[in-house]
Amino acid sequence: MWSTARSRSRSTAHLVSGWRQASLGHRGDTSSVARCALRVARRRKDFNLGDTEAWRWRGRSTGISRRICHPEPGTRNAERGTRNAQRATRNAQPPMWLSQLTLVNFRNFRALRLEPQPGLLLFSGPNGQGKTNLLEAVYVLATTRSPRTSVERELLCWRPAEDADLAAVVPPFARLESRVRRRDGEVHLELTFEAERAGNNGATPGAVTRGIKVNGLATRATGLVGQLPVVYFSPGDVDLAGGPPAGRRQYLNLANSQASPSHLRALQRYNRVLLQRNQVLRLVRERRQSSSALEPWTEQMVEWGAQILRQRLAMVSDVDRRIAGIFRDLAGTSETLRVVYRSTVCDTSTDTVALIESFRERQATMGAREVDQAVSLVGPHRDDFTFYLDGVDLNTYGSRGQQRLAVLALKLAEADWMRDEIGELPVVLLDDVLSELDPQRREYVLRRVAQPEASQQRQVWITSTEANEHWQTHDLLRAAQRYLIDAGRVRTA
Repeated sequence: MWSTARSRSRSTAHLVSGWRQASLGHRGDTSSVARCALRVARRRKDFNLGDTEAWRWRGRSTGISRRICHPEPGTRNAERGTRNAQRATRNAQPPMWLSQLTLVNFRNFRALRLEPQPGLLLFSGPNGQGKTNLLEAVYVLATTRSPRTSVERELLCWRPAEDADLAAVVPPFARLESRVRRRDGEVHLELTFEAERAGNNGATPGAVTRGIKVNGLATRATGLVGQLPVVYFSPGDVDLAGGPPAGRRQYLNLANSQASPSHLRALQRYNRVLLQRNQVLRLVRERRQSSSALEPWTEQMVEWGAQILRQRLAMVSDVDRRIAGIFRDLAGTSETLRVVYRSTVCDTSTDTVALIESFRERQATMGAREVDQAVSLVGPHRDDFTFYLDGVDLNTYGSRGQQRLAVLALKLAEADWMRDEIGELPVVLLDDVLSELDPQRREYVLRRVAQPEASQQRQVWITSTEANEHWQTHDLLRAAQRYLIDAGRVRTA
């Protein structure tokens, strides 16, 4: 597979190189020759928009119009037909689901083993018993990150062990394991967290070391993220509409990383380059480096930033297309909800070449200010998105209730988007969400997440503090797998 990919990349590079040499004899018509080359390359199946040399040449020496990489007439219809055929194939196969979950020393779970089935899973119990911890564990296995904290020490169970001698020898640790049934086979995921002891009595957590395995082999986060795609919603997610931009950027990063491993790799490289570039900016401001020292970091920042932007813009555009109808059905209103991406580079184009050109232009415009502030001011790390309800900015002027429904509609649209992107039904995690909805909205959410397609039923994990009798009034919940959680112990209801 890799040799094929390399040969395709070389083939494309030779194609572009040949047209580049041909253009040397046409000084006055370089851009037209380039456009012709790119049209030919785009028609070839082995053309890769991520090819570094190709887009560097296109963006730097030709001044190509953004229109050149728009889809050819009929392309969108062909892609839509392909997606419909893929969906028909999916419907004939069983959905993806988490078939086994094992937790050891995670939060308040000392030892837990579950073997859930596809469909609805309902976990009920009083507050503080571990319902949210359980859904958090699934999310951590899916993304390597907690939706509640950035401090990994908090994930470990720090209660004293029954055997004091063993506790003195074995460092605090947590282990999370899962088996995921996918259409292409079963995947075994494992995450471990091991903390150094600190303090005289060894009760204070120190640094935490994380280990990741997929099918028994050690790997990095890029090898795990996307193996268990999930969509998570909790009451705290209302901050996606009313909170700071950093939370919305993180949401886009995690959603796109689950759908595309290349997005996570681009994010990691972009963040490393961003850190180095900011350090060089400080040196330039202090006159310890010349401005030319910024050029290699700026080029890498543009390269990885354009990839991130392209995927973000494509996702937001797709979600925006879906969310208006979802919100009308959910809220029972005729108002139109929109999601608009606000970029420091380019607001509309999803074309890599156009994004690179815009990125370079904005970098040149903001260069002096960046040196003065010693901070990179242009790029996806500064972007945001906004909810608009009939043109009104919900992030600023929306009520808490409007913001909550807008974010719930966003999550439902995300689940549909991810299904089409990865060809699987992602697992949905609803943490105490249905309790906040009236019966009509609860019915809509349940129907949409549990049965997105007529012949398919995805796995949905639901937590609630309400009494079991309350849920007997709904046919889907009557058929759900029911569990009771009490002090970190889970039993069937």
